[in-house]
Amino acid sequence: MSGDLSRYSNKDVRKTHLLDRTLVDKDSELIEGLGILDEANAFIGLARVFSKNEMVREYLQKVQRVIFKAGLEFVSDTKLEEEDYLDILRMIQDFERAVKKPKGFVLLEKNESGAMLSVARAVVRRAERGAVRLQKAGKVSLTLVEWLNKLSYLLYLMNLKEIEEEYSYIEFEGLEK
Repeated sequence: MSGDLSRYSNKDVRKTHLLDRTLVDKDSELIEGLGILDEANAFIGLARVFSKNEMVREYLQKVQRVIFKAGLEFVSDTKLEEEDYLDILRMIQDFERAVKKPKGFVLLEKNESGAMLSVARAVVRRAERGAVRLQKAGKVSLTLVEWLNKLSYLLYLMNLKEIEEEYSYIEFEGLEK
């Protein structure tokens, strides 16, 4: 190896910069929230790659673009806008028209995309719980929390679309579907 490598080894790797260059600990609630959002985005990307449904792929790509904007809330003064929230509500309406909701508990993981969407939804729900804590502390907007809540529901609807009403109901003693 040649050249000066000291610029790579003289930094505290336990810290990272926000967009305004402020240093924060990597285990801070803000960076944890951003990391969970990145994790959700990765699973959403995988679901998009594996999806066999054009509508699901198109809308997942739209969602991924907004997730990058949502991530800015954790590291800058940029906030999700009301229009972002209204957009996800419109996506939900489109999918509610496109799927038949099951009348009970069903297994959603019938294919690769469905499995990825289930994981993405679980990670989004974890991101939402963290965002609630951050919103209570005044660090992220209520719009972000609401958007994440609706994203979880949208991913559920997309999963229903992926399995095309081939529902495998889970039966519980004493519980009818």
